[in-house]
Amino acid sequence: MKARKDEVLEMLLANATEMTAKDLADRLGIDRTNVSRYLNELTKAGKVKKIDGRPVKFQIMPNLSKKYISFDNLIGREDSLKNPIQKSKAAILYPPRGLHTVIFGETGTGKTMFAECMYRFAVEANVLAKDAPFITFNCADYAQNPQLLFGHIFGVKRGAFTGAEETRAGLLEKADGGILFLDEIHRLPPEGQEMLFTFIDKGKFRSLGDSQEKEASVQIIGATTETSSMFLSTFNRRIPMQIELPALAERSLDERLAIIKEFLQQEANRLGQEITIDKRSLLAFLLYHAEGNIGQLKRDLKLVCAKAFLYHQTSDNEEKLRIGEDELPLVVQKGLLRVNEVQDMLTPFLDNKNLYLTLKPGTQEVVWGQDPSKDMEVYNSITYKLEKLGRENLSEIDLGELISKDVDKYFETYVEELSHTNVYQEIISDELWQLVNELYDFAAEKLQREYTEKNRFAFALHLNSTIERIKSEQLITHPNLNDVRRNHSKEFQLAIELSNRIEEVYDIMMPLDEIGFITMFLTMDAHEIKPTMERQVAVLVVMHGKSTASSMLETVQELLGTSKGIAFNMPLTLKSEAMYGQIRSYIQQNRAELTEGLIILTDMGSPNNFGNLIFHEMGIRTRVISMASTILVLESLRLAIMGRSLEEIYSSVTSIFQTMLHLEEPMPKDQKKVIIVACFTGEGVSKRLNEVVSQLVNLDEFEIIQMQSLERESFKHRIDQIISQKEIVAIIGTMELHYQKIPFIPAMNLFKKDKIIEFQDLLGSTLTVSEMSESLMQYFSPQFDVKELFFLIDDVLQAIRKKQELIIENTVLQALNLHIAFLVERIKKNETRPPFENVTAYHQQHYQLFEHVATQLAVLEKKYAFKFSEDDIAYIVKTLEDNQIELGLHSV
Repeated sequence: MKARKDEVLEMLLANATEMTAKDLADRLGIDRTNVSRYLNELTKAGKVKKIDGRPVKFQIMPNLSKKYISFDNLIGREDSLKNPIQKSKAAILYPPRGLHTVIFGETGTGKTMFAECMYRFAVEANVLAKDAPFITFNCADYAQNPQLLFGHIFGVKRGAFTGAEETRAGLLEKADGGILFLDEIHRLPPEGQEMLFTFIDKGKFRSLGDSQEKEASVQIIGATTETSSMFLSTFNRRIPMQIELPALAERSLDERLAIIKEFLQQEANRLGQEITIDKRSLLAFLLYHAEGNIGQLKRDLKLVCAKAFLYHQTSDNEEKLRIGEDELPLVVQKGLLRVNEVQDMLTPFLDNKNLYLTLKPGTQEVVWGQDPSKDMEVYNSITYKLEKLGRENLSEIDLGELISKDVDKYFETYVEELSHTNVYQEIISDELWQLVNELYDFAAEKLQREYTEKNRFAFALHLNSTIERIKSEQLITHPNLNDVRRNHSKEFQLAIELSNRIEEVYDIMMPLDEIGFITMFLTMDAHEIKPTMERQVAVLVVMHGKSTASSMLETVQELLGTSKGIAFNMPLTLKSEAMYGQIRSYIQQNRAELTEGLIILTDMGSPNNFGNLIFHEMGIRTRVISMASTILVLESLRLAIMGRSLEEIYSSVTSIFQTMLHLEEPMPKDQKKVIIVACFTGEGVSKRLNEVVSQLVNLDEFEIIQMQSLERESFKHRIDQIISQKEIVAIIGTMELHYQKIPFIPAMNLFKKDKIIEFQDLLGSTLTVSEMSESLMQYFSPQFDVKELFFLIDDVLQAIRKKQELIIENTVLQALNLHIAFLVERIKKNETRPPFENVTAYHQQHYQLFEHVATQLAVLEKKYAFKFSEDDIAYIVKTLEDNQIELGLHSV
């Protein structure tokens, strides 16, 4: 369903003349009040021009007329990109249907845009029809699920595999007569490469599960950040044209300057505002190391434009958007350190008479295809926040969050705002609302979780914008996708199923990043709202020099918008003892606020020893980071403000900046995980706990350490020592002990069966269900979705274990999961299975467990259309019976 606001915009695009809100309302059949609201939003977005008068009229902004990027206006066409362009044109023109091509290049070098230029050239050269399809697909989106990946590319026949409920055309079929662009083509598995070059050889392919061949005329363009060695040799031979795009560091300064100017010009046009950038800022952008190439350069430019826009919105005297050195990110400012190195090279690029580069709005801009930054989202967010907060509350707007958001925090805010909106009836169709409820009902059943109407409305609004975004090819990236997949694997697998249903209804293809966001909606009720910590780790900066520490800390405080942290300047004439005395005095005066510990950042010398002295003299846990720079202080203070623990801050900062700090390689952590059992004395109760835990865990995998907890600071200090060498997975004790975010288990829980099972679940196992299924995938028939099979069996076993309160080691459960998976495989192949001796008698002897196991296994029988025999079930019951852990459960 097309959004009403888009209909208003299209009507203005179709009419060159000025129109009033009433004109638009009458033509579109929309309420005039709503049309006025849409027009105001479009005006703020820079898409519509407002003409004051009576009545007020509106007209499309002239810079919205599209001019697609092509080789003719590509920066570097006569220099660094000359050879790649020549090769790509040859590939397009090569008779009879062009050469299949692979584009190599680092992340952010513009591979997708270059592929679009190839398509535009093919249309202009009449090699392709004007309406020829140009279809893009990222192979990484489904790299973990080859069946879905192959199904998207080659199509699927109904019943080809579990979940294939209808016949669907693949991308090859949809791209017939045009170009199929496969991004991250190196993520295509070897068997997928084989299938693709069969098509390259013959122009024919088969959909999954279909015996009938289909034909298509499609030119394949692939893109990869890897080298050709990642592909099969047969694949390399079949894609003869290989094009390599240069990294930004390999391109000349004049090209880099042109890229900077072009992007700033686009922002000036978009905002309808003049933008000026001073010479030093321009030099910094020209010379800094942009690890993410052009993509990162544009992101950093977007950030400074957003800062300039924010200042412009809150200042009555500023007519221009001014970009100065103070607004630059630290990584960009570092570019100024290279000025002396390349002084001669800079002369041709800068006019010494002018202090600023000025870009005025109105110049025709190039619309960059596949450019996710081509929007007004950041500026709209600033405008919205200013209207909400008031113009004077400038410091409350976190631009870093607007540009590269903390995903979890942003997501919670996003959902909260969505759920409170009062316009959902207008923008959510009945069809979409019905689909959302269908998806959530299915999810609630699968996950055994309740989802409120608030959750559903929020997801409906999100999905509505997602569908529009996908249809307009405005792709987004999920920054924490790997974490989401790892931490919420069950919800992620379910999100893939839900996305299949969405794809069917709306005829779209859901990228993996969007599936990551769906996963976050499914886990919403699983998130706990964490209270803000009253106490935080204190950050002290101790540096030699009259103002070194204070200057460094002030810079960091300004960047983070905080007053936290304290600086101690140490002039060279000041003795170490006197410096320590000042710090000691500060600690004594503020002891009540230092319960979470201290991070001391030093430059060199004697202050490195202050940490041990403070702990032993005053009992305050302290970590010292030496050879500290501004960026180390920035990271330490940032983590402290977020409420991270002392050890987390120390570990994070030292690991991230290890090479900068010149630290020794850290000792590898002991492979065994640690469980702490604690009581006041370290004996008595902890001894009994040790005995119980020893029966519950595999002692080859876990180490149990008894500790006394009467002296809390000593206890925490000992934890700090252990955690630097080993991974602590739980603390078990008679008194509540929360530290370093290590899960705490009350001692009484180990004397209750249901709580013991929860404890085992907390510990988990060294091998996850996903890892186990992936390692065994090759041993199962292609008809099985192996990962789905293993997860279903795991659900069955967990249900049996919890219902019957069976205490069983996780290694045994894994072995049983494996047994049942191969048993299903044998049953489906009609292979014989061994009989169970005296099965009838055994059934009667263990009737209750036998019947419960049979009931739970029915889930698998229904899913895969077969029946377990009585013998099959008996072997499973015997495994459970024989491997129960019987504890002498009594109170402590």
